[in-house]
Amino acid sequence: MNKNNPDKFSDIKIASIVAIAKNNAIGKNNGMIWHIPEDLRHFKRTTLGKPILMGRKSYESLGKPLPGRQNLVISRSFDTLDTDAATQVFNDMETAIGTSSAGDAIAAGPYLYSTIPAAIGAAKEMALQSGVDEIFITGGGQIYKETLPIVQRLYITVLDREYEGDVFFPEIDWDEWHISAESKHEAEPAADRPSFTFYTLDRK
Repeated sequence: MNKNNPDKFSDIKIASIVAIAKNNAIGKNNGMIWHIPEDLRHFKRTTLGKPILMGRKSYESLGKPLPGRQNLVISRSFDTLDTDAATQVFNDMETAIGTSSAGDAIAAGPYLYSTIPAAIGAAKEMALQSGVDEIFITGGGQIYKETLPIVQRLYITVLDREYEGDVFFPEIDWDEWHISAESKHEAEPAADRPSFTFYTLDRK
């Protein structure tokens, strides 16, 4: 395929993946508000092998790149980004590719970008190179808000409970989306876990 062809990314969807409370809360104090193992497994299953994009605070809350996928971090300043000796930090995709042996997958990163468009462009290039058809927005709140207008698919876990939070997912107009998949899960009162539903939404 011609690398100068602007349509080379036409089959690669921009997706967001998120778990939200009934009041759209997604986090508090730069951390998770709930612990639902099945949702964590869902996140891993859905994103494994595909590029994921996140803001600096979201990356710092993880503490290290998530394995098995390329981690792209978006921030205007990386002065406080914790990059210990065990973590390879790449300022661009070409540097990362240069560190891999022939035939190896691109390293997990993190890859550092100062703008959302630059990160999305690099993620699409990685997806094309890896033969996958999606890139993922994984947080936090401001990144979700700024990218929602261009997102083509939403993997959203909706919890049947309101939570106190300081980060919220933007309001969704459900009329703009087609429900492609839906899976309901019962509450676990003994573990204080509410019922929840996995949705896959595709923009109409």
